[in-house]
Amino acid sequence: MIFDAEAQAAIDVAKRAVPAGSRLDLLTLLGAVYHATPLKDELPQLKRYLAPPEARHRRTPREVEVDDALQPLLEGLASNGGPLTARALFEALFDSDAGREGLRAVGLNDAEYAAVLAGLPGHDGPPPAVSDWRGSHTRDQAIAALSSFGRMLTITEPPHRGTVEMDAPLASLVRTLCKMRRRNALILGQPGTGKSALVYELARRLVRSDPSLPARIRDLDIFELSPAFLRSGAGVVGQYDERVKSLIEVLTAHPKIVLFVDEIHSFLQSSMHERTPFSDANEQFKAALGRGDISCIGCTTTAEYRYFIERDKALARRFGVIRIEPPTPAAAVRILEARRPAMAQYYAPLRIPDAMLERTVVLTEQYLPGRFQPDKSIQLLDEACAYCVTVEPPQPEVTEDALWNGLEDIIGHSITRAETISEDALVATLRAKIIGQDDTLRGIARAFIAGLGGWGKGSRPRGVYFFAGPTGVGKTETALLLSTVLGSGRESLVRVDCNTLQGGSDPGPALNVLLGPPPGYLGYVRGQGGVLSKVRDNPECVVLFDEIEKAHPGVGKLLLQLIDSGQVEDNDGNLLDFRRAYIVFTTNAGCVYDSEAAIGFDQTAAPARHTPTVDADALRADLRRIGLGEEFLGRISHWFTFQGLDGTAIREVIGLQLERLRCAAVERGLTLEWDPAVADYLGERWQPRFGVRHLTTILRNRIEEQLSVAEAQGDLKGTRTIRLALLEGAGAGPGPVGVATRRVQGDTLTVYLA
Repeated sequence: MIFDAEAQAAIDVAKRAVPAGSRLDLLTLLGAVYHATPLKDELPQLKRYLAPPEARHRRTPREVEVDDALQPLLEGLASNGGPLTARALFEALFDSDAGREGLRAVGLNDAEYAAVLAGLPGHDGPPPAVSDWRGSHTRDQAIAALSSFGRMLTITEPPHRGTVEMDAPLASLVRTLCKMRRRNALILGQPGTGKSALVYELARRLVRSDPSLPARIRDLDIFELSPAFLRSGAGVVGQYDERVKSLIEVLTAHPKIVLFVDEIHSFLQSSMHERTPFSDANEQFKAALGRGDISCIGCTTTAEYRYFIERDKALARRFGVIRIEPPTPAAAVRILEARRPAMAQYYAPLRIPDAMLERTVVLTEQYLPGRFQPDKSIQLLDEACAYCVTVEPPQPEVTEDALWNGLEDIIGHSITRAETISEDALVATLRAKIIGQDDTLRGIARAFIAGLGGWGKGSRPRGVYFFAGPTGVGKTETALLLSTVLGSGRESLVRVDCNTLQGGSDPGPALNVLLGPPPGYLGYVRGQGGVLSKVRDNPECVVLFDEIEKAHPGVGKLLLQLIDSGQVEDNDGNLLDFRRAYIVFTTNAGCVYDSEAAIGFDQTAAPARHTPTVDADALRADLRRIGLGEEFLGRISHWFTFQGLDGTAIREVIGLQLERLRCAAVERGLTLEWDPAVADYLGERWQPRFGVRHLTTILRNRIEEQLSVAEAQGDLKGTRTIRLALLEGAGAGPGPVGVATRRVQGDTLTVYLA
């Protein structure tokens, strides 16, 4: 037997109310259908006899036993063919011998039973209201006149999509249409919350002359306008104005037609924002609204309403505002339950278990925080169903693996999950590039994987880390490696160079770098935002504030909001969501180098060999001095200290750098060799206070530079081997590395370090 979405949702409620080992009886099913549909408002006299079923199961059982009195009734309904509606199911149960006896048993007398029965279709009772409008020739002419501007929603019944949790906004919309003046409604809500679905559900009920609607509006028609149809081809001056005038004339002459405009802000943009060729006609349309000549329903988001409509006070007061809030996760599950029959029928014979409905909502709440229910859950379930029927071999039911595949399709990249990476594997990945920080990397790996898990999820980013240490020890590189792991091999990094956040007493320029310039300022581009706006395109990322001690103190307040709520709004009104991101701050503050660097060009003295350290008290004192007070420092979830590199670590780094050069030579078909003394020589000239960058500079300016010049001058033609060696007498003193030279002998190019 096939039920429509509304009937299936009621049956699921009844099945959850059946105790273990018991059978579903007629009164339980009758009560479930009654309370899950508008029947409870149409037949209020039955509320005292039909109590809402009490849920005894958290999930809907796949199958339940049916009572002997109920079984033949359901079998009889199954023979009728086609999806069975909730109303038809209620009427069949109510108008049966078993239904009459059951209701008598709970106290419903014969007179009350007869009164309810008389009001049901097919029984003696008050005749339904007959409208001359619906069958009139005038209506046909109006539909023909409007056909070039859009479509009439009430010509045929729109599909029933199992509208759930919409009773309150639907009642508000009905009340607005029943008013004497200004029967205009503006439905506001975030994208995907069901604004358009609300209008389509009203149109469906109008087509059916649903008794839940007041008689005065049951014969209304809803016409959906497409503003693109109005503007398309309007290349002659005044042509658009004529089309709008024609539309207004038809609507004014036929008050039974209600205009519906989705994304109404694009149609009602006031000339107070910008003057366009369509402004005059739009003003004419707004005047018709103000006079009450036409009735209109519009849908738009809250942000667009504030920007385009609310500031025009005369326009805003012509509408009654109906707000639709995103449903709670529990309500989203119920919406999916109502949508499941239609999806199961479309993807038949695919099964959609109850557990997957709940898991769908959990995953969308966790991985799509910037989008809204129920649209994101409906989309994910649809993606998962499509995956199941297209994979080879096709899957018989939706699984969690299918949900993950659907989620990755929606996001646009693979997702790194806590169960797909171990702490040891992450540590190994970090240690392959970061030398001499083993204990610190272990702590970072543990915190990073903890952020991927599901415990402690809320309104904050996945992790807020502070990397402190001397320059050139791997802080920035560690953040880059973490972003690569998070991006499943691709760099997923939003980098903020805090050198660009400096300034005088006004923090405005620094904030504009992060959030974009406000409208009207030089450099403003609508929709672009600032550096942090990149998180809109890549919500699963590492946001790196490099050298935070250089930022303007006024930036601290913005960072507090970012850490606390995980969300900030840029200067273009876009909501930036950081709840799927890791926030990393790096700093050189608090470092103790123990000696002063030599000043000037005389570098003959021996360089200092002290290993830099980090003084925790000095670090916090430096951060307080730049305006990052206790309220900021107390919100850092993890502090990690990177130690200065010693001689052992730097020799390992030298080995890695030389191996990198060897790989570059192999790509060119060459062999790279070096004397063991070269690594010792470079290590002795390296200065700890400059970190790995100093060593990289030595290699680039002495070795890589010679190889690049040799390649440019053709010295590598016929060469098979590149050899690194020391000139005789090199390394005798402790001074810095001198200028390198090169020499070609046969098929060998030797680069000598002086």
